[in-house]
Amino acid sequence: MFFLIVIAFVLFINLAWLLISDAWIRKALAGHLRAQRISRWALVLLIASVFMPIAGMATGLGNPLENGPWIWAAFFYLWLSIIFFWMLGMALLGLPVWGVIKLKKQLQKRKLSQAEGQEVVFNAETKAETKAETKAETKAETKAETKAETESKVAAKAEATKNDGVIGENVDLQLTRRQLIRLGLVSVPPLLAGGGAVASWVGAENLKVYAMDLPVKDLPADLQGFTITHLSDIHYGLLTGRERVERIVTAANKLKSDLMVITGDLIDRELKYAGEMVATLSELEAPLGVHVCIGNHDKMEDVNQWVSFIRKTGMNLLLNAANNVDTGGTPLKLLGIDYSRADYTNGRFIKSADDSVKTPENALKILLAHHPHAFDFAHEAKIPVTLAGHTHGGQVVLKAGSDWEIFNPGKYLFRYVDGIYRSTQGNTMFVHKGSGDWFPLRMGAPAEIVQLRLVQAS
Repeated sequence: MFFLIVIAFVLFINLAWLLISDAWIRKALAGHLRAQRISRWALVLLIASVFMPIAGMATGLGNPLENGPWIWAAFFYLWLSIIFFWMLGMALLGLPVWGVIKLKKQLQKRKLSQAEGQEVVFNAETKAETKAETKAETKAETKAETKAETESKVAAKAEATKNDGVIGENVDLQLTRRQLIRLGLVSVPPLLAGGGAVASWVGAENLKVYAMDLPVKDLPADLQGFTITHLSDIHYGLLTGRERVERIVTAANKLKSDLMVITGDLIDRELKYAGEMVATLSELEAPLGVHVCIGNHDKMEDVNQWVSFIRKTGMNLLLNAANNVDTGGTPLKLLGIDYSRADYTNGRFIKSADDSVKTPENALKILLAHHPHAFDFAHEAKIPVTLAGHTHGGQVVLKAGSDWEIFNPGKYLFRYVDGIYRSTQGNTMFVHKGSGDWFPLRMGAPAEIVQLRLVQAS
């Protein structure tokens, strides 16, 4: 039921945009028939490209985006996001402006009516003179009209038809400022979605692979330099397909770390991709194993079935559970917790995971949590290291240069967005930007694979 409500809402805002845009195009290009026809057909084709996938998913006939070019899927995702905020902005800003314009027109009409009521009626002499002059002028104009003038009018009409749709010095029909604004408002959403789709298509190949030191409080000497390959938010599905995930797997294996972890969102949503996911992610390997916690996207369809698929990959799924890892020296205790939107449940999940396995007192505890807010409870539980994901680093981040962030939406949604964080007690967390994508466009927060080297915190 909820899915149908969402579909109905999406169709409504798209249809509303289409009707408003079509009306504005007809008014703005009333004297430019060719441009008007082209623009209206472009609107129809654009909306059809959006309606086809929605209709296919709603009726169960299949999603054509799965077989179409990838850039179509990117455009579709971008368009739905842009048009939602566009229509919201139009409602919040456009309706008050429309109301002010209507009120202004009503006031002008009232003033005009008052002025007309105060006009002095022409006297009889003025009326007579006006009537005589009009009659004389009409007769003179009728006699003066010649064949040459008629031909000139015909030629001018033909020239206007020839230049239909062209704005220039030879055409009377100029666009007003209001008409240009309306055309601009119509064209901006398609331009943004189209430009974003091209940018996402070009950027889909970008995958940042790097190593960095992770400071750990009271790190045992024999674990100095211990390496962990950290993956997160792969989102296996329509946007992050098999070819891209194979590149992720190859790059991760080349790092040859001691241990590998994935902090949730292995699949995007649909379990029909699970078979491919199992076949691909089964190739991940590390001497001390590949360990996984669950993310919110992993739970979107059938979480029990997802768990079954993950078990088939040979990876160690930690679901409010822990696992002791023999390093040949100081052991590691890896804890993995379930995803929850409620912060307060993280403490309970961490305790449940910690209590699930007895551990030597000298073991180094590392928590795997999809949501980074679990860090606040991890340091309370005296867990030195937390590895998390979920934020995608903000996904679309506006930057000036490499260091100065102008806008990062992640900072308005999360307490921790990307990189290394330290608590006042000295505990450490690393938040991963994600290795794949649920949304096609990344900006200023590239997909990544990170090798973390444990080092003693200063």
